[in-house]
Amino acid sequence: METLIDERLQILGITKNYKGYHKLRLAVKLALEDEFRLYSVFKELYNPVAEKCGCSSASVQRNIKTIIDNVWNNNYNNLCMLANCKLSDKPTPAELIAILVADIQRSQNNSAS
Repeated sequence: METLIDERLQILGITKNYKGYHKLRLAVKLALEDEFRLYSVFKELYNPVAEKCGCSSASVQRNIKTIIDNVWNNNYNNLCMLANCKLSDKPTPAELIAILVADIQRSQNNSAS
C-alpha cells in the first residue's frame, strides 16, 4: 500500500523534501484503510496525523496546502490524470487526499480484474 502511495506522490512531483510529504502520505494511508474518514477530515485524518507527527492539525492542513500549490503550478496535467478529470480549481487538502485514494483504489480494482 505504501509503495502505491509513494508512486502517486512521485507522479505529482511530491518528494520527501517537502515538510508535508509524510503527513500527506499518512493521511492517504488512513483514508485507504477507511474511506469514511474522508467525511470528517479534521477529526479522522488531520488529528491522528498531527498526533503521530507531533504537530497541530492546522499544521498538517497547511503543509498539504503548500504541496497543492506546488503540484498545481508544476504538475497540473498529472494531477488531472490522477483525478480522472480536468480540474478548474486547486483542490483542497481533503480533495487531494480523496483524489489520491480514488486513484489508488481504481488501480487496485483494475489489477484485480
